[in-house]
Amino acid sequence: MQDEEETVMDSSDTPENDAEPEAFELTPENELERKLTEHKEKTDDLTDRLQRLQAEFENYKKRMNKRIDDIRGVAGESILLKLLEVYDNVERALEVDFEENPEAAEEGVAAIRKQLGKLFTHEGVRPIECDGKQFDPYYQHAVQKVHNPDKPDGVVLEEYQKGYMLKNKVLRPALVCVNRHKIDEEDSSDNNDDSKNDDTGE
Repeated sequence: MQDEEETVMDSSDTPENDAEPEAFELTPENELERKLTEHKEKTDDLTDRLQRLQAEFENYKKRMNKRIDDIRGVAGESILLKLLEVYDNVERALEVDFEENPEAAEEGVAAIRKQLGKLFTHEGVRPIECDGKQFDPYYQHAVQKVHNPDKPDGVVLEEYQKGYMLKNKVLRPALVCVNRHKIDEEDSSDNNDDSKNDDTGE
């Protein structure tokens, strides 16, 4: 029995049991794998943050679009109410007998025009000054070009339809006739055709 205990003790003292735990060596492959794992975690985190930001931005856009629609609706109603007042005055003016009392009819129309002018001014609408000004395609649309050497090149000679600004934005460009000292053949041909049509009534 004593021999067996000695045998056991001897076996625990074997070189195998006394060996230190094997040291883990960090190979280049493991370092690369660690870096890839770190990059993947960072990428996943950034992707998650980006998706949340995108979702928040989409919600923000929806809220802003709804607010803009609400404001447009209120602004539209406000303008319509003012136009209804003008419409009432138009109906009152039409009740006047133009032949019997032309002065009163003229005064009624002038009052309506003044009322509309105030409405446009209040809403930021103002006419574009064109007569004698240098042609600017941003504010004007040239529907005709003529050659007049006595007038400066590129100036507006005539205004066919008024243009208007809404604050700093062109609401409607003016339709004008522009003076050109040198007119392209195509433009000259178009003008001649128009003149022929006017002469023939076509």
